Amino acid sequence: AIEEAIMTASSSTMNRVEKPKPSVDARRGGAISVPEPMDVLSGRGGAVNSHEGNKRYRELVNLMKAEYLSDTTRKNQKTQIAANIVWTIRNSKLPGRFLKQDPETNMWYEIGDKAAFRKTGQALRENSADFLRSREKKVAASHETGLASYHYCFPPQQTYMKPQLSNLSGIDAVHAH
Repeated sequence: AIEEAIMTASSSTMNRVEKPKPSVDARRGGAISVPEPMDVLSGRGGAVNSHEGNKRYRELVNLMKAEYLSDTTRKNQKTQIAANIVWTIRNSKLPGRFLKQDPETNMWYEIGDKAAFRKTGQALRENSADFLRSREKKVAASHETGLASYHYCFPPQQTYMKPQLSNLSGIDAVHAH
């Protein structure tokens, strides 16, 4: 459901994936004293990790991690997966921004699409060795019981484009422009 909304199949353009074009610049909107609930906060610690927007962001990242780490996913497709997660956050019914706090003023500022794409790519790679080992164990276990096929963990290769999202189990979004 949500994975299908983040990635859109198009067999005619499978070999050619355009690099995503950033549309939100860093510091757009000026200083922010209090982040909104769905904003994604950069940084470390309990306050950042427990922020509602960061929880939603991690959920989306975890949903797309298998596809991102697949051996058949090309570099441009990985960039597009990261961009689609960013656009999903930005264009949902309850939109979020990607913010970083200035340590001198304690004000929050938009990091922009380029930094948000990089942050998301890093999040998708985070703990990848553990993720892949866990996935291999699940595949081995499923083969022993005969309950799953190879495609259970490796969905067919798809081409990525800006998502057209609607009513995604609490993560509602509209078509990104």
